[in-house]
Amino acid sequence: MLVILAALLSVLSVVAVWADSMVADTDRYVDTVAPLARNPAVQTAVTNRAATVILEQIDVKALVGELSTAAQQGGAPPAVAKLVGELSGPIVDRAKDELVRSGFSRAARIPEVHSDFVVFSSDELAKVKTYTRILQIVGSWLPVVTVLIAAAAVLLAAHRRRVLVTTALAVAFGMLLLGVSLTVFRGIYLDRLPAEVSQDAAAAVFDALVKFLRATIRAVAAVALVTACGAFLTGPSRAAVTMRRACASGIASMRGVAGSVGLRLGAVGRLVHRHKRWIGGLILLTALIVLVTWSYPSTAVVLWIVAAVLAAFAVREFLDDAGTADATARQNGEKEPRPS
Repeated sequence: MLVILAALLSVLSVVAVWADSMVADTDRYVDTVAPLARNPAVQTAVTNRAATVILEQIDVKALVGELSTAAQQGGAPPAVAKLVGELSGPIVDRAKDELVRSGFSRAARIPEVHSDFVVFSSDELAKVKTYTRILQIVGSWLPVVTVLIAAAAVLLAAHRRRVLVTTALAVAFGMLLLGVSLTVFRGIYLDRLPAEVSQDAAAAVFDALVKFLRATIRAVAAVALVTACGAFLTGPSRAAVTMRRACASGIASMRGVAGSVGLRLGAVGRLVHRHKRWIGGLILLTALIVLVTWSYPSTAVVLWIVAAVLAAFAVREFLDDAGTADATARQNGEKEPRPS
């Protein structure tokens, strides 16, 4: 039950953190929406909307008529006057922007216009806002509760390693379902838009708003999968034992080559061997602190932290001079250190 609860809460935690960051973190919100100004679909949609609002303030036909009359009275050739008159025909839409940019006094008297660009409209929006507000409130502490529940599930289990693997895989599966749900909701959202709303612009806005949510989903899934792999590789299965022996053998060979050229680990090797477990715990604790304190870690950050942890464990294994430590213990009449 705790494993299932942790998996469900992990999904809510990701959404809650995203909602909280979008509301409370101004810089993150700006980073989210600022690229929309350079999106061609959004530019086109906003331009069309702005043109519509502006032209609601202009009597285009009357303005075109005045231009035609002025051209005729100014002695312009009949062909020019006829061309101006044709602006009231099929090409008037293309000529509207040019009229505004040409600096005509009538266009200069357009009052200041404020217009909205609707990207989502629904009778259920009030409920969505309420749910989002709730998620924003719990966004800061819900992830902590989720981690504590997952830890309780592992600590209370008879087979802790197995439950840890199961919990991590359950969280990863929850992230997969959340990612699929976002894709499905995107299609539903676009299908329910009013006919006058640009599909391409609305899709660009949706993708921008959920960009960091998708990044967080991938990061949490990466952490869960890495945790599952790590727990599995420390277990007693044949594949895990074979993998560990192969790595240890390779590092031992490197240590032997280094020793053949004069490298002596001495006291450092004995110290690492004696406190090998503590050093491993310190490595994992440091990685956890870095991950937790990192602002919005991405998948790349998670993978770099994993690489750093693997490198640190490889260095620990290289510095573990078990042979020297055991020989020193026998000379001093001490009990040989228990292998880690």
